[in-house]
Amino acid sequence: MRRHPALGYTPSTPGVMARLTAGTVGYGLYANPKSGNQGGIVRDGTVEAWDLHPGGALLPNPTPDEVLTGYLYHHHAVAQACAFAGLRPADARAVTGPADSWIRLPDVDYRER
Repeated sequence: MRRHPALGYTPSTPGVMARLTAGTVGYGLYANPKSGNQGGIVRDGTVEAWDLHPGGALLPNPTPDEVLTGYLYHHHAVAQACAFAGLRPADARAVTGPADSWIRLPDVDYRER
């Protein structure tokens, strides 16, 4: 059975994030049921940090800002992803929905840029 490209981790892959962040910043977050939250920050199509674990343990040698956000947002991956990307949603609708629009992704490999 072939998986639909919009399911699973595809929306958080570097290829999709590079296309979505032209002229802006984004955080690709995948809530992996097997290994926990995973993500990365992409600014203007360029991956700045990858294999992050928002809401979980800190990476080795964290910056003071990473220590603070790691403490403040422990077990709150979406909130930490927003803080890491510098996003400040006006309300919870961006997370809880409903979505403003849905985008169908073409069936290509987005794991690479």
